Amino acid sequence: MLNTSRRYDVIVIGAGLEGLLCAALLAKRGKQVVVLEEAPTAGGASFRLSKAGYTFIKGPTLFLGFERDGLYDRLFTELGLSLSLLKRESVLFRKTQPPLQIVLPDHRLDCYTEPGELAEELRREFPDQVQELKSLWSEMDRCEEIIRPRMHQAQRTNPSTAREWIKEFQERMRYSSAVRTLRRQRADDFLRPHRLEPEIQRGLELLLLIFNGRTMEEASGLDLIHLLGLLQREMITVSGGIPRLSELLVKVIQEHHGDVVYRQQAAEIILRHRSPDGIRTVDGETVHGTSVILNLPWPSVSVPSAFQREFTLYFGVAGKAVPLPMKEHLLFLHSYQQPSLPDNFLYLQMNSAQEEGAAPKGQRALQVIGYLPETDRPRREVLQTLVQSVTAHLTWLMPFSNGVLTFLGDDLGETEAATRIPIKLAEQVRTTRRVSRDGGSYDLTSLKNLYLIPDLGRRPVAALESARSAVELANLVAKNA
Repeated sequence: MLNTSRRYDVIVIGAGLEGLLCAALLAKRGKQVVVLEEAPTAGGASFRLSKAGYTFIKGPTLFLGFERDGLYDRLFTELGLSLSLLKRESVLFRKTQPPLQIVLPDHRLDCYTEPGELAEELRREFPDQVQELKSLWSEMDRCEEIIRPRMHQAQRTNPSTAREWIKEFQERMRYSSAVRTLRRQRADDFLRPHRLEPEIQRGLELLLLIFNGRTMEEASGLDLIHLLGLLQREMITVSGGIPRLSELLVKVIQEHHGDVVYRQQAAEIILRHRSPDGIRTVDGETVHGTSVILNLPWPSVSVPSAFQREFTLYFGVAGKAVPLPMKEHLLFLHSYQQPSLPDNFLYLQMNSAQEEGAAPKGQRALQVIGYLPETDRPRREVLQTLVQSVTAHLTWLMPFSNGVLTFLGDDLGETEAATRIPIKLAEQVRTTRRVSRDGGSYDLTSLKNLYLIPDLGRRPVAALESARSAVELANLVAKNA
């Protein structure tokens, strides 16, 4: 229930992963926090979806950054949670090997996170490229040694002695110089000296697309280094995706005297001397607070163009038709001939055969994610033509699926609903500067103490951008609120 008599330090509009992480960190640090969410459950742009007896998770279930001493491990420790214990329970987090598979027209590559197994897999598929791949990995390790330590700080500590200040300054300068150089370099230029075969480059580009929404020409060397480094570490399947993870964070917020209120949509921000003094809901109720964080769905902010053209198709398939070598998460490039990569690849996400309740008995829930071609034709018309071609590709991947593969629908209505933001609120939010630091980003606005952090909950795979962005913004707001 909405508490209109309490004055909060921070009001978070939207219960996406980024907003909830921010709120949990701030509540743990003693701030009075309230989260307002329009939907009846937490998760923001990511949610559970039921179709004809099948349950799908709109948003990622495959996560990076959950390795020991990684960013999420440190975040959970600060929030009073034991990530290692949660992993051992295997209820929320599930580790599978390999967690991801890449299928090219003439190659099938299992992406193991254990370096030895991955090296053996690459050697098997590309025996003539062993030295070139070693060269690439050596360069990546050199860059990672400089960049990685600063990317996994949940909360910075200030040096206490002159020697520590000097060391911190030197490390920051090395880090800043490396990041600046890699950010200016295109990913394909970074790869060029290593003379990789086109098939390997296409495989890497598939990974960039699904994790970053960018092609080789659009991504930077820094994007590529982050991705390759993370892929050598633990990839975790989160059962239930962001909605389940959100339930855990909501408990943390409430345990530290914060409020999470559902079915409440903010209509406008109440201003006082060009600073927030609270928000007014569409029902006319007022919540008072000093700082406001907007955690909105990604279509409302600047995102890579490929993610703006994303579509999802939902299928049901008989479990017996799924080949044994086929993994739950699969990247599929169906042709080397088409010049535009975003238009000719698919990402498949399938529930585990052991997962109860996700599909009728003997069936598997399968969602297929791709990017629409750039065209002036209506989205509905384009999706209708894509269903046949996608079904043909699925039949190629699963030869015994003829007659047992059922199309259940698409995400057209979901996409349109996700872009609806109250007009008054949209008019008030004028971003002035994107702040990017240590792999995270958020937007400052023209109003003091009003911040915008994008809800990336619809991205197919969760890299570390959401967590890093939440950490950076929580650090800033904790100082100002």
